[in-house]
Amino acid sequence: MTEQMPLFPATPAEKFVAWVHTPQGRFIADRFIKVAYGCHKRGVKIGAMAIWERLRWNVMLSWAGGEAYKLNNNYRSHMARFAMDREPALKGFFETREKKETRHE
Repeated sequence: MTEQMPLFPATPAEKFVAWVHTPQGRFIADRFIKVAYGCHKRGVKIGAMAIWERLRWNVMLSWAGGEAYKLNNNYRSHMARFAMDREPALKGFFETREKKETRHE
């Protein structure tokens, strides 16, 4: 039996949820939360973009000889929300806009 294709493509949020539960996604999420928590603990206000770019740089350097791996910019805001949901101390740490999830028809 073949699997039926979905009627609508996955939203960015659905794609993020699928990715964050992969080994690479979990690795990045752990690092993102660790950096955000460290900044929060020191009283340093920093944006999700700055953390994302730091992780992008570190991943590029550490995995340069191995597999190609990229951090999708579409996941940055989802990661900020994910971090605030996962770590109570980070609640409200990042400024976020109201979510606007639409499916393309």
